[in-house]
Amino acid sequence: MGASRVVAIRYVALAGLVAAGFTGLDLGIRLASDAAGVWGVLAASVLFPATIAAAPLIGLALGEWIPAVVVYGGGFAAGVLFARGNGVAGSRATPTS
Repeated sequence: MGASRVVAIRYVALAGLVAAGFTGLDLGIRLASDAAGVWGVLAASVLFPATIAAAPLIGLALGEWIPAVVVYGGGFAAGVLFARGNGVAGSRATPTS
């Protein structure tokens, strides 16, 4: 595999991670809006890392499993792709000796 293929794998991984993150943030802001109105949206926006991580869990508690699969599955798939890009022969992360 060439260097361009490694870069392509990393870009796909980054795109998946960004999509999963924005989906989690959107879900969290919508849940906060339903629960606390404008103040909930403000709090969810300020605490966005916690919002991305916790919103799918709240969705699971409410009986909706699809957001958890999208957010956590997307993050996991992006991690696997990024690790695959690092393990490709010829990439800078591969040890030479």
